[in-house]
Amino acid sequence: MFISLAKVLLSFLLLAVISKVTFLGWYELSYTNTSFLEFLTATAWGVRFDLTVAFLLSCLGFLLLLPIAPFSKAYQLCHKAWLVLCGSWIIFTTVGDTIYLSQASRHVTVDLHLGKGVELELVSTALTQFGQLILVAVVLLAIYTYVIIRCVPAIRFTNKWYSSIAIAFVWVALTVTAVRGGFSDKPQSPMYAYKIGDVNQARIAWSAPYGITYYSIIGEDKSGHRWTPELLPRAMEELRQQLNPTASTQLETLSDHDVIVVLLESWTAFDMKSYGSEFDSTPFFDSLRKESLTTTSFYSNGFRTVEGIFTTMCSQPNPVGGSVAGTRLESMPYQCLPQILKQKGWHTTFVQGSGQGMVGAFSQVLGFTDSFGKFDYEDVGQEQNYWGYMDDGIYDFALEKLASHSQPQFMAINTGTTHDSYLPNESDYAFGKSTPDEIRRSVVNYSDQSLERFVSKLKAQAEKPTLLVLVADHTMVGSRSDLRHVSIPFLMVGINTDLAPRELDVAGSHKDIAPTILDWLGGEVSWFSGQSLLSASYQAGADFTVNNQFFWAAQQKLVRINATSGDKEACYRIGGNTTTLIEQACNAPEFYNLYQQGKDYMLYSQQHLFDGTTQQY
Repeated sequence: MFISLAKVLLSFLLLAVISKVTFLGWYELSYTNTSFLEFLTATAWGVRFDLTVAFLLSCLGFLLLLPIAPFSKAYQLCHKAWLVLCGSWIIFTTVGDTIYLSQASRHVTVDLHLGKGVELELVSTALTQFGQLILVAVVLLAIYTYVIIRCVPAIRFTNKWYSSIAIAFVWVALTVTAVRGGFSDKPQSPMYAYKIGDVNQARIAWSAPYGITYYSIIGEDKSGHRWTPELLPRAMEELRQQLNPTASTQLETLSDHDVIVVLLESWTAFDMKSYGSEFDSTPFFDSLRKESLTTTSFYSNGFRTVEGIFTTMCSQPNPVGGSVAGTRLESMPYQCLPQILKQKGWHTTFVQGSGQGMVGAFSQVLGFTDSFGKFDYEDVGQEQNYWGYMDDGIYDFALEKLASHSQPQFMAINTGTTHDSYLPNESDYAFGKSTPDEIRRSVVNYSDQSLERFVSKLKAQAEKPTLLVLVADHTMVGSRSDLRHVSIPFLMVGINTDLAPRELDVAGSHKDIAPTILDWLGGEVSWFSGQSLLSASYQAGADFTVNNQFFWAAQQKLVRINATSGDKEACYRIGGNTTTLIEQACNAPEFYNLYQQGKDYMLYSQQHLFDGTTQQY
């Protein structure tokens, strides 16, 4: 009996390691500078998590099938089915996590809960954009199924009932010990992977089957990991004096103008000529940028739509390496731009082309009165992809809603064409479709054409002063030791109003958008963590995070800070294309102030976020 249980355990363990080497190995070779030796070392260190998964699945299967053990044939059949089911879980959680890692630069953790309501769209995207990885996963599952049917027998019970019970108790004890990571008083978190001591090595040591199982069980209301240390009230007051000493609030004389924020789904500056790219995939946006308020560079505060929305609308950071949406932090009190304007008489509307899901619901948490998704559209023959309506349909729907209200409008639009790789005609793939890069540029080019039509219609329709803000919510490219995964387009242009076109030589980020909009309307609030780009006293500072690493950029320089220790880890100079990084010595005087500013902002803003005191910023 013990030998047969061990065989099951070994089959799960080997499959977990092989799956990690196959799929995570693809990511590491494609997107990172990890050496083969480093990859093997971290993989070996992470076997402890793979062993935990193997113990969990083998013990669970043993206990679940125990009642039918006397029925030999039924037991044999169910045992094989259980092994195949567990093999599928190990393989497809690993490949799914790898796909997410390549897009979001982090593993699936609390983000698991953000996929509710869009499961079909996620699967469709994986199949169309990562078909080769899925095919490899299917082949690996077929091989595994063949091997376990031939080589892994069902559990063989001993003739003496008390021996079987004793072995069962031992196996359960071993499983509990594995899950707890030894003799601690609670189950080990997937975050224990960071005990390896290096964030890049932890990325490899991570176990996707264990991580996804863990975060499925704990539930979204209990998730939300904090990397930064807690600060005492005196330290917080000292930081407030440094970061926000003259904050004030003025909301009495707002101009009743319309504001439209277009969240350009997954656009990346890496593909855009005006940001120094060799590719001219967005000619209209680039031409409009010359007529607008913009910045030399702009960086995303997140890697998912809900993360970009939160920081854009609330001018507060997401938790380091994670999201507010779908976690306990979602229920904290916030006073975001949509809520402020709604209280002052604006009609606030959020429009997207996919199902409302987490994004639509979260938008209303932030203060949008109406939230519309694809099921609210009338079917008028508009093009759709796997996620829902494409940009032309979304823009036309938004224009109809704008025309249906007489009061001042604040509207956010999340586009949809670039959520997928589908275009209606072969001729639409202007940059080709033989590689992921070609497909991405072709799709964003098609989206840029839709944007041009929308801006033209909006200018013809708008009767009052209107501010149009165009910014990507995040990108959909992986990091390759540069900033292509966070460098995004941004501009603000006035319609029926004067807004002087200029390019500010600063690095901005999502947190600066809400204060700038409020400033344009004639107001300000004390609790926004960003600053107005219209202010003569604007203090540059863009931030983003990856896992437990906090990045702070200003004046074409970048510093990487360990969120837990607060230590300076690396310093860089940013190239003219907003993405290239050139490593510099951190002891250079020019990086001292940059590091201190970034560290202070990180500690201060994260404390308020987790304390639920963002309105006291």
